[in-house]
Amino acid sequence: MYKVFFDGRTVFFTDEFEKYYQSHNGLFVRYLNEIQLAYVMELFRNVREIHNVFIIHPDLEQTFKAFRSFFREMEAAGGLVFDDRGRVLVIHRRGKWDLPKGKLEQGEDPETTAVREVEEECGITSPRPRQLLHVTFHSYNLEGVMILKKTYWYHMDHPGDEKLVPQTHEDITEVRWMAPGDLGQVVDNTYGSIIEVLEAGKLL
Repeated sequence: MYKVFFDGRTVFFTDEFEKYYQSHNGLFVRYLNEIQLAYVMELFRNVREIHNVFIIHPDLEQTFKAFRSFFREMEAAGGLVFDDRGRVLVIHRRGKWDLPKGKLEQGEDPETTAVREVEEECGITSPRPRQLLHVTFHSYNLEGVMILKKTYWYHMDHPGDEKLVPQTHEDITEVRWMAPGDLGQVVDNTYGSIIEVLEAGKLL
């Protein structure tokens, strides 16, 4: 299954119609071709009352490739960082809670980007990546161009003994170590993709 977040709404690509039809509400469409998919996505963008779209087809790679052709693609990477006390590193940016992340620079691999972005956005040094935890997709409009961003999320460790310094020129106003039991305030004011990363880290 592929899942793409659109500003609080979601598009799913799945070959399991019965599973999702019985447990989810939304628009269910059996993929036929790119023209049909383009029409469905235009409908989705214009009708805000449609919160979920399920694109059904046995060949997920084919359907997702067709979907990707509608966008300019971008890659990013970030970290779900734990300190020695089991707390999680979170940031507050543009009015919402978030996790540190950023775009891949030319020649970088995702793990290198994730480490660099955690260091730059939070003011810490040498977070230790443990493993690739999750991959998310989300789409947004950038000056009239639709972007599809793929973000690689790494499970990282850090002792938590350094002063946290928010990268203010990236609109980060706060960096904080937060205990798992306090993450409810993050869930109440964050993005669907971040909730998915927290779930992948077994924090929710």
